[in-house]
Amino acid sequence: MTMLGAFCFALVPIWVRSIEAYSSMGIVFFRALIGVLLLSFWILRTAEGRREATLARLDRKQLLVLFCVGLSMCGTATTYYLGIMKTSVAKAVVLHYTAPIYVAILSPLVLREKNAPLTWFAVGAGLLGIALIAEPSSLIWGGRDELLGIASAFISGVCLAGVFLFGRFLAGGLSSPVCTLWGSLIVLLALLPWGITVPEGHFWQNLPFLVLLGSVSLVLPYTLFFQGQKHITAQTASMAALFEPVCGIAIGFLFFGEQLTLVGSLGAAVVLFSIYLASCR
Repeated sequence: MTMLGAFCFALVPIWVRSIEAYSSMGIVFFRALIGVLLLSFWILRTAEGRREATLARLDRKQLLVLFCVGLSMCGTATTYYLGIMKTSVAKAVVLHYTAPIYVAILSPLVLREKNAPLTWFAVGAGLLGIALIAEPSSLIWGGRDELLGIASAFISGVCLAGVFLFGRFLAGGLSSPVCTLWGSLIVLLALLPWGITVPEGHFWQNLPFLVLLGSVSLVLPYTLFFQGQKHITAQTASMAALFEPVCGIAIGFLFFGEQLTLVGSLGAAVVLFSIYLASCR
């Protein structure tokens, strides 16, 4: 279930690149809207879900952290989608999935969690891998779009780390589906100005891909992750989730004819290995 969820997340570049005339912020708005509708039906159909969705059990600090979860979700999706539009899928998906490296760096400061020496070695290896993926020569000769795409994908990884850190803080106080629902509602409010300015003549032709983003690449993978984590350990889950960047590289090659250079491929391998080391306890 965890690997299937990772595969669903990896399909995002196909839907995003099929959408015409929408900015990354407009795409994220409608993805969140469709996700909210589906999650509301799922959560509010039970009395227990309705009680939890009121957030009555949360104190002010937890409510503030939940707001930060929503902002992190918003930043993650908008910058990741922009990265997909401006650089290759392989580079965008691997840089996006560097989030565990930033979690390892920030968790001692934010969550007071101690890292083992092996974790710091993983952080160093991950930063080296990021430098190899970015390929300084391509930044010089690739132009403004390539630089913007790599920078956006890098920022999306940092924002995704924020989702993990803030979500871990709420663990035990709020279920993941309800957290995802309220995070998506915050995304809707933050991106409302871009949601109400729909490019004329493009809504209906883009609607099938927006629905796929909100269902197949938002609600379905989260549901699979939640169910899968009931049966496997967190370390096993993090390893199974590595299937996502692997699938992303394959999708970039099969659907868009993109492939990493030798240096970029080496960087991707180093990043995947560093994520494995960062997940070891």
